[in-house]
Amino acid sequence: MKNIVGTNYDKWARLTSIVSINTSNISELAELTFSATTMTPFTSFNESTSSFNTAIGNLKAFTTTDVTNMNTAASNKVEDDKKQADA
Repeated sequence: MKNIVGTNYDKWARLTSIVSINTSNISELAELTFSATTMTPFTSFNESTSSFNTAIGNLKAFTTTDVTNMNTAASNKVEDDKKQADA
């Protein structure tokens, strides 16, 4: 049985693509409109929604950058593997 050593870029790219797609599909929450209330749980609800939406935006930006960096690293590893195999 032959042992295969190296980086499979296609598998790696499929995995990072799944992460990217799943993260980009996370929806932001819509703010709720209340006609009139002084009840604290409701008056602060939109602040929590805004914080959540900010966190989701930050996660999406991080994931986009991370996927790009991870794919670049995998591509570099494939090239290094090829150079070592040809040495």
